[in-house]
Amino acid sequence: MKNFSKILFALCIVGCFAFATKPDSRDEKTIKVVIDAGHGGKDDGQVIKGISEKEVVYQITQKIKALHENKNVEIFFSRPDNEFVSLEERVEFVNKINPDLVISIHANAHPQFEEKNGTEIYISERNEFKEENYNYAAKLVSHLALQPNSLGKVSVKMANFKIIRETNAPSMLIELGFLSNEKERNFLSSTEGQTEIAQLILNFLDKI
Repeated sequence: MKNFSKILFALCIVGCFAFATKPDSRDEKTIKVVIDAGHGGKDDGQVIKGISEKEVVYQITQKIKALHENKNVEIFFSRPDNEFVSLEERVEFVNKINPDLVISIHANAHPQFEEKNGTEIYISERNEFKEENYNYAAKLVSHLALQPNSLGKVSVKMANFKIIRETNAPSMLIELGFLSNEKERNFLSSTEGQTEIAQLILNFLDKI
């Protein structure tokens, strides 16, 4: 309950100030962001009706790379191809870069409840940047609420996934939708859907 109250408070604050005009000094600052595409190679992640999580999130990162133009945001990819990268290697990669933010991208599934849908943002209290995690999650929720998009309802949850727990940077893991939900599966596996998600993430990074 205490954690939920913190998130609600952060959402209220960010809703008022997250997208206020920033001072000119922001234009001179370069931020570093790691985009982590979950799974890969021998690790398919979720696979529903022939659509694999590893391929969906990899294609989204490739579209992020292709669409990225903001010279004030430097983006690194923990999985630059579709090969397997262990969680230990991902954490080591992130910590060598020392980024301002880590975004790990995944796709969800719940085969027993195909109607289940929505976007879930996970943060960890065991990450030493827990206040920053709250703030970034709140900013992303606010961003998605303000931008027209095809993603479902957005919720913020606590978890201790290794990639957000052990990285020495503010970190979020985003489950973009449910592959087990036909509508969201079609969206996540389509070129149009992947491009929309990539652009939403880039627009968010432009504003942090």
